[in-house]
Amino acid sequence: MPVIWVTLSFFGGVLVSDQLSWDVFNWLVAGVVCSGLFLIGLVLLKSGQREKNLRLRALIAALVGAFFLGGMRYQASLPDFQDPDYILGFAGQENKLTITGVVAAYPDARDQIINLRLETELLEDKNAGSGSGVNGLILVKVPAESQVSYGDRIQVTGYLKLPPEEEDFNYRAYLKRQEIYAFIPQAEVKFLEADAGGNHLLRVVYKLRTQALNRVYQLWPDPEASLLAGILLGIETGISDQVQKAFRETGTTHIIAISGFNITIIAGLFSRLFSRLLNPRQGALAAGLGICLYTMLVGADAAVLRAAVMGVLSIFARQIGRRQHGINAAALASLIMALINPHIPWDISFQLSLSATLGLILYADPLSGWFVNICSRVLPAEKAQRLAGPVSEYVLLTFAAQLTTLPVMIYHFKSFSLNTFLTNPAILPVQPPIMLVGGGALLLSMIWLPLGKAAALLVYPFVLYSIRVVEWFSQLPIRPSQIAPLSLMWVFVFYALLGILTFGRPLILYFSSQLSWSAVAGGLLVLILLIWRMVFSAPDGFFHFYLLDVGTGNAVYLQSPLGSRIIINGGPSTKQLSDLLGRRMPPFQREVDYWIIASPQEQDLDALAGNILRFRPQNVLWLGGDSICWEAENLRVLLHDYQIPISYGDLGQVMITTDGLRISVLALSQLGGTLLVEYGDFRALLPFGLQQESREKWRLGQDLGEMSALLLADNGYQSSNPSRWIENLRPQMALLSVGIKNSQGLPNRGLMDRLGGYSLLRTDQHGVIQLITDGDKLWVQVERLP
Repeated sequence: MPVIWVTLSFFGGVLVSDQLSWDVFNWLVAGVVCSGLFLIGLVLLKSGQREKNLRLRALIAALVGAFFLGGMRYQASLPDFQDPDYILGFAGQENKLTITGVVAAYPDARDQIINLRLETELLEDKNAGSGSGVNGLILVKVPAESQVSYGDRIQVTGYLKLPPEEEDFNYRAYLKRQEIYAFIPQAEVKFLEADAGGNHLLRVVYKLRTQALNRVYQLWPDPEASLLAGILLGIETGISDQVQKAFRETGTTHIIAISGFNITIIAGLFSRLFSRLLNPRQGALAAGLGICLYTMLVGADAAVLRAAVMGVLSIFARQIGRRQHGINAAALASLIMALINPHIPWDISFQLSLSATLGLILYADPLSGWFVNICSRVLPAEKAQRLAGPVSEYVLLTFAAQLTTLPVMIYHFKSFSLNTFLTNPAILPVQPPIMLVGGGALLLSMIWLPLGKAAALLVYPFVLYSIRVVEWFSQLPIRPSQIAPLSLMWVFVFYALLGILTFGRPLILYFSSQLSWSAVAGGLLVLILLIWRMVFSAPDGFFHFYLLDVGTGNAVYLQSPLGSRIIINGGPSTKQLSDLLGRRMPPFQREVDYWIIASPQEQDLDALAGNILRFRPQNVLWLGGDSICWEAENLRVLLHDYQIPISYGDLGQVMITTDGLRISVLALSQLGGTLLVEYGDFRALLPFGLQQESREKWRLGQDLGEMSALLLADNGYQSSNPSRWIENLRPQMALLSVGIKNSQGLPNRGLMDRLGGYSLLRTDQHGVIQLITDGDKLWVQVERLP
């Protein structure tokens, strides 16, 4: 299977090139040097050895060449950022710019705006009284009422900006994969010339697409018309939020969007349908032709073309009847597409297309055979075969594709619903009629509208059924599960295990014959314990606030509902902090999103220095002075040595995670920063380094409002926790981090007496204190280790 390895090597070169700053020349030199060394080694071998391993060495040479070719192709696709006329160099200016260019893609019409890809030609800065020729793509957002078409030359005016890099969505990286590095968020548009550029064939196709969209709304009422516009034309902007939400919650959005998953499933259904009406080869040809016509109808943009190629490949692979040939064909198609567009590995549509195609190639027929064998035990063989037909088309095909696309969807969309396994089999049987009859009605309406309206009546019940069934299933008490950001490693692990189970059956049978029942039972027990441990520490949709029992000092561990992990301070003991965090974090995902140094004093941060590599932070937020003790200076130097970025906090700074957790810096001093942790109605105040003037500024807490939890300052020192301060904050519970038999006599007895009317939790008495909330209700758990 050399095509597969060559393709993987090419993709490897593309991915590595994305991380390296080498230009095309450097990649060429490196490729020539590596190839030269390989050839020299081959020449130095004895002739018999060369002949013996000639095929292997030829494969290695091809892999090396493909790797460096991938690196060169990716670098060649990047724009010349040093070019003074490249449009990116003008982004970020304070003046409005007027840019002339040609619309380079079908306008993406949304509810309030239209997104345009503009191939720039001329830039004018009217304030500076200058103009110059420019080149490069930009994204322009214009008003929804703008009359703009593909190939039109237009003039837009607005502020040219760099796309934002937000925590929940990196818009800059998303546009980069489309070769766009700058955008105008709000632009005034002026039409200059029609059909001034672009591909002539695409201009014709896109004009037909626009006419077809108008016909859709003449043939059917909403919401059915908008759903058909999405299914038949790939234009889903007219679908109401309510309907989109129902499809999203049932995992059936692939029905609406022209995605790889959708076309691959349709390809499998069409192939079986036409193979029954005709012979298998004619049926496959008819299905392939139907997909090609459908691709032209929906606009034939890059994403649809990739999906169509994979769909035709799935038909081809099923006709061949050999998985190896089908996989080789998919690999070759992927290689060709990557040569045309080396940014394709990051395209979600391509990833879904490829994974769905592989699922159909590898598992559609085996699952169908398995179902026939099961049915044959209770039914005659002929009836079992007849029953297997519709079950394979409407259930097993879907399951085969979903099996291989599941990791991709979870990785990108961070959610999963069991509803998808119920809803998909219920609506997939009506999708071929919708595609065939709906597409036919649309084509007839383009010839003669009354004829199209007559045909439209035939497909209307199927579309109505699809919407109502999806909406009904969305009402079931099976909510989509929000999943924490999935490491890419787990995606590779899933596919590796799936590959072993698929291709390694002889190896599995050999090992199973060598194992005793006791070894199998022991292995299963270990696996169960490992899974239990991972489930126990996995995100559960609740916010967890841990006050860790670190003795003298303070350490707080936060886990957001989707799994963001934040450590605030660390206490004095490296091994104590490591033990406490290790029990609560996933065993193989111990990276931390943020360390917050809220109290840069010895007893609060000494443990962090020894845990940098164990719980490596992605970022560090430092509050207070960084040199007030030797431990703080040492930690700062270590973080610098490990190249971990440190940012120094500002008064009023707010950190917000994607799932709504907020951490605000309310006060700053050399001794640290006071933090307010909020999730929904839950509010916890952590007064590190708090000075009396800050309390007075807040009128001893009256301006802060009530708190769900209040951490007592300075381990229970009386003067740091005034009575009025606590009374005004009215905490549901007071938290105290203090060691058993504290050497300083803390907590102060007078303070404990004053807290008699409050719920008080102490680490010296209760151990680790955990507060769990959904943003409304609050639960408390304590854990004292023996």
